[in-house]
Amino acid sequence: MSGVNFLQLLSQIAKNRSEIRMLNIYKGLPISYDVNINSIGDSEIQVHSNKIQLACLYHQREAYLEGDELPFVIRAQVISLNLAKEDAELANFETAKNNIGKRVQIRVEPSEPMVVVLQFAGSTSEILAPLADVSAGGASVYFESFMFPARLFQPGSEITMTISLPDAVSHKIKKLTKKPMIESRDTKSFFRTSLTGGQDGKIVITARGRVIAVHPEFHLNRYRVSMKLFFNDLSRVVILQYLSQRQAEIIQDLRVLSDELYSRKNNSVPE
Repeated sequence: MSGVNFLQLLSQIAKNRSEIRMLNIYKGLPISYDVNINSIGDSEIQVHSNKIQLACLYHQREAYLEGDELPFVIRAQVISLNLAKEDAELANFETAKNNIGKRVQIRVEPSEPMVVVLQFAGSTSEILAPLADVSAGGASVYFESFMFPARLFQPGSEITMTISLPDAVSHKIKKLTKKPMIESRDTKSFFRTSLTGGQDGKIVITARGRVIAVHPEFHLNRYRVSMKLFFNDLSRVVILQYLSQRQAEIIQDLRVLSDELYSRKNNSVPE
């Protein structure tokens, strides 16, 4: 968005002593902290944060700012961190170009590379793709640019996705797997899911859904395809358990990173 005076917007917020939300997406998980603007320079602002958020800032070198007094989400680069004071300097502001801040469901990235199997309605061919992230209502996958089948992946295309997740809840649902699947009365038969036992401590989920968005990531030479998926109750138990487990692991990763930062003798971390 050209012609925007970001410092003027932020100066007014500082003058009003209003809080803004500083947001990072770390391994798919939103990490946020409400901050006040401590000071404003010629091209930068200084905010006070906390140890976990500072670990995100150090790892990603950027943050997103949003608030009631901001007409849009602002992306900022991290200029420096003062770990002793838990302060961060942000500059190089621009309007965020994605849906940061608008997520309604928690998404997480897998801890290790995970490949899913995709099949389009009316086709017997299968396509393999690495999983980008997964939520209780959908998933995203990556395709390298030279391998991307653009003709197939159009918004609205009906797909079936099969994914293998760690079998962390089989003891809770073992009896349920023997029951026939019952479709929701208000859901069309197209939107069904099934769940089967896998190998090596995995449980296999097959869910139907549709493509909702295709995002080119030219700087990484790939495409990101987002899909809405319809899980039945049994599959949802596994998905929610996986999401909970990954959230705990991601928070622990941040704690470890934070501890490593604060163990340094020099508590000032420049860019």
